[in-house]
Amino acid sequence: MVYTDTRAGYRARLVSPYINTTGKCLELFYWIRQQLSNDVETRLTVISISEDHTKEVLDTVSGLTPNFEKLRLQLPDGIHRIAIEGERSKEKSCLLSLDDVTIMDCDRFGKLNTDIKL
Repeated sequence: MVYTDTRAGYRARLVSPYINTTGKCLELFYWIRQQLSNDVETRLTVISISEDHTKEVLDTVSGLTPNFEKLRLQLPDGIHRIAIEGERSKEKSCLLSLDDVTIMDCDRFGKLNTDIKL
């Protein structure tokens, strides 16, 4: 389990090993809860890290969500690590949850197991 404890402003990171991301997509579900304020929002960022350690932010989401929202991204071609980073707002009462993180061929998303030819 990765978590930011109860300290406001801290980050948690889930990082994959290096994988060939050519033709791959990432899908995850997330939920964000926090008190509204003028402070920095709780946010979720997906980052690709190349073999030469070049970082590219693929997407950032923030703001309140009423339910688990789906995020699907096409990953860059090549060999990369994928980092999913959650950053808490400076407010103590905030939540960020992730579920069902998947990386697989983009054309396999949304297909039933009976539709996939092996």
